[in-house]
Amino acid sequence: MSTIGGRYNMIDQIAHVFRISIYLLVGLSSLTIGLSEGHFFPHALSLVLIAVAYIYLDEHPLLTLDSFWTSLLGIAALLAALYEFQLGRINLELRILSASHLLAYFTWIVLLIEKRPQQYWWLLALSILNMAVSASLTTSAAFGLSVLIYLILAIWTLAIFTAYRGTRHLRKKTPPTAEGAPSVLAAAAHRESVPRPLARMSNVRGGFHFDPTDNWLGYRLLFGVLYITFASIVVGLGVFMVTPRIWIGNFQLPSSGDEGPLSLSFGSRVSGFTEEVQLGDIGQILDNPTPVMSVAFSDALTGQSMTDQETMTKLGRDDLLFRGTTLSNYERGRWSENTSFRVERIRGRLRRGSGPAIRSTYKLEPIGRDTLFSITPVSAGRMLNESNTSRAITANAVTGQLQVDTAGETGHISTIEYEVLSELPLQASESGYPEYQYLESNNWNPVFQHISADIEADYLQNPIDLQARSTNFQSLNIRPELVPIAAAFDTYLRDLLEIDEEKLAGLVGLAQQICVSDNDTPLTPLEKMRRLNDHLRSSGEYSYTLNMAVSDPTLDPIEDFLFNRKQGHCEYFASALTLMLRAVGVPSRMATGFRTGHWDEDRNVLVIEQRHGHVWVEAHLNGKWITLDPTAPYDAEDEIAAGFDWSFWTNMKSFLTNFWQTHILGMSLSTQQERFYTPFTRTVSDFARSISSQTGPFGKILPSSGTRTSILNRLLMLAATLFPILIIFFVVGFLLFRRRLRHFLDWLLPQRQSARRRQMVLFFRKFLEIAARNGLARQPSQTAREFADIFTDRFHNALTENSLQDLPRELTEAYYRVRFQGVPLSEQEVADWDTRVNQLYKTLNA
Repeated sequence: MSTIGGRYNMIDQIAHVFRISIYLLVGLSSLTIGLSEGHFFPHALSLVLIAVAYIYLDEHPLLTLDSFWTSLLGIAALLAALYEFQLGRINLELRILSASHLLAYFTWIVLLIEKRPQQYWWLLALSILNMAVSASLTTSAAFGLSVLIYLILAIWTLAIFTAYRGTRHLRKKTPPTAEGAPSVLAAAAHRESVPRPLARMSNVRGGFHFDPTDNWLGYRLLFGVLYITFASIVVGLGVFMVTPRIWIGNFQLPSSGDEGPLSLSFGSRVSGFTEEVQLGDIGQILDNPTPVMSVAFSDALTGQSMTDQETMTKLGRDDLLFRGTTLSNYERGRWSENTSFRVERIRGRLRRGSGPAIRSTYKLEPIGRDTLFSITPVSAGRMLNESNTSRAITANAVTGQLQVDTAGETGHISTIEYEVLSELPLQASESGYPEYQYLESNNWNPVFQHISADIEADYLQNPIDLQARSTNFQSLNIRPELVPIAAAFDTYLRDLLEIDEEKLAGLVGLAQQICVSDNDTPLTPLEKMRRLNDHLRSSGEYSYTLNMAVSDPTLDPIEDFLFNRKQGHCEYFASALTLMLRAVGVPSRMATGFRTGHWDEDRNVLVIEQRHGHVWVEAHLNGKWITLDPTAPYDAEDEIAAGFDWSFWTNMKSFLTNFWQTHILGMSLSTQQERFYTPFTRTVSDFARSISSQTGPFGKILPSSGTRTSILNRLLMLAATLFPILIIFFVVGFLLFRRRLRHFLDWLLPQRQSARRRQMVLFFRKFLEIAARNGLARQPSQTAREFADIFTDRFHNALTENSLQDLPRELTEAYYRVRFQGVPLSEQEVADWDTRVNQLYKTLNA
């Protein structure tokens, strides 16, 4: 009776452990997707329902699969998700969140209905989908840890699920009992009157071996799960590392922008670098460690490599700004480009007689458009991709935006490689800020200076509608055919003064108040720049944050930033300064790109990630573009150092975070090429050359090519070369898979198993013969186990002296497994038993 009771207890224990495991798995996935969203509803309710389902609903389900209410709840969940999805026309994030919430609704329904194995499969599938959607909502290292825990728990749950499904036919069905049994004797009498079920032999069902005497939830299962988990992690990482980061498909959610489809070569779009940018777009990537590009610096004349610090020193700058696009048109929180000017190719190399310059070699990952990033000013540049036949880089005549010349593209580019040369400044900046001049021709310098002076004079005369006026070029001695071009430049610069003074009245008033002169002399444009830039950057009134919460949605986002929140990231600081400069008559625009990055000592390159995205201001003054960065200082390193703890867990967290960001999220196509593809290709090429070189000494004895004998000899030579390699692979494969090979042979040749079963019977018979020879014969009424115990007692001293006291019982158990359970012995076990039985014979017959 104890065997049967133990078996049923184990079966109930498996069901109990399985329910805990699968609910923990679903709970972990719900918690992960909730934290990834940043909102606890609706996924927090899933956690509550999981607890209720485990305690109550599994025994008393509220719904059945085919009930009317189940169908109604399913339809309601779909309608709610569709409603959230259509709201995505206003907020694109809602489209992803609608899928997330739909998973939560379906999870609730499955938790409420009656559970069968099919419903548990549904819960497993929903948990996987939760983790998949979470991956699109967050890049946090905590998500990576959650995935690892999920993998371990999922493998454990699937293992227990296998046992749970296989024991359904054995599951104990507890009869209802009345409260307060009459007496212990009555209960005992009832148990005696109930027929006892016969003990069942162990069997195999659904690929799972059931042994009533074994502990199914022991260390073997645990170690098996850990082994499979480790193997899964290794194989998964291997596949992840070698899968090319080419982002096949590159489709995106529909947007309100008017950009046309791009070639697959430019990948999926990165927020903040499209033709239209909503305030907050760049803020979405400022905590994303995904690499965008790497830059190597060198001296253009000597070729000597340089670090980022050496580059900044030579350029005379405190920071490196990699300029991409410029934004000039603003309307209630949305910036857009001015693309009205022609595009022209820039030089592929420096002019003769040019001064010292810095060569920057870029490897740019696809960002969704053909924009190239570089340090200003750009003196020359060219593409380095072999698939681009023209090797040319184009630039907008006024904005200076660099682009790939797609006309020469003969194949899809993944990682875009190019180099740009920047001449070093011959003298210090007059303004004290970084400055550059895009059109360097002496013919155009007087034109731009004349436009700047005319705009300043117009502002002093009447600051209203400056963009509606125009500059008179009659006083300049320029060729008549160049006058329309000069007029176009004038129009562009005056457009950079456009501002809606009614909607931004508070901003205009603040800018004019800051730029009030301390005496009767009006401030120069440069003085206005300094005052406004310092007000935002160093007055202490504004601070940096990635929190994009809006205090007053009725105000323009920039006025809300200036007067209410007074906190924001670079987009808000740059937008405020650009508009405030326009309010005081200084043409200005926003520039988007990246800032600095982190230096990789091993590769000697500057690695720039999405979180290094940045926005700054370019103001036009005296024919030059002045670079202003009004963003309030924010030193993350100081904060890290202030709270640094040398504890083990802090260091471990730092290590895991760095591994996740560098080797998982930071894995780019160029990194794969350096670490995997190029070394593998080089190894294969070297191996092929080594094989080819082996035929050299035999070339003289081989017949001339083209004959049958020559072909035969070459085939023989190839076979002779590959034979040692095949032998090595065969030996290694045999050592690794010899157990699987043995099982395959047993399946292919059933007589092998039968022979080993018969061998075990012979061992037991020999054991009986040894006992009879020594005066102990087995009685017909004795079981094999009883006889083994009697044998051990009779010959206890002799067995103990030779460490054979456990042999009789172990031999009997092995005999039972082979005879009654159908478990064959392995070849190694046959050899071991042969040795031990012979040792027993020698011990008792010495």
